[in-house]
Amino acid sequence: MGTVMAALDFHGDTKTLKECYDKALRHIVDISPARPVIHLAVPRDYGLMVCDVWDSEDAMRAFEHNPEIAKAIAASGLPEPTRRVFEVHNLGWPISAMPLYR
Repeated sequence: MGTVMAALDFHGDTKTLKECYDKALRHIVDISPARPVIHLAVPRDYGLMVCDVWDSEDAMRAFEHNPEIAKAIAASGLPEPTRRVFEVHNLGWPISAMPLYR
């Protein structure tokens, strides 16, 4: 599998989850040897959805299985998320449609 998107659903109080997420993200950025291509955190009615697009499934798995990352997430107070992984068919608009803002 090439480019993948991981969607993580954190269930609970959205305000509390956003605070935990903000705490976790600051630490993860400091310690992570890898970065997703795109990272989104989206408040939802059930809590918080975090989506990351990775260049490869291997890159995503290396991030997921990094014990320091897991420790930072656990220390933040975020609950265990429901994870979904999708193959990405296309990332971005065609060059002919650029620039985005006209």
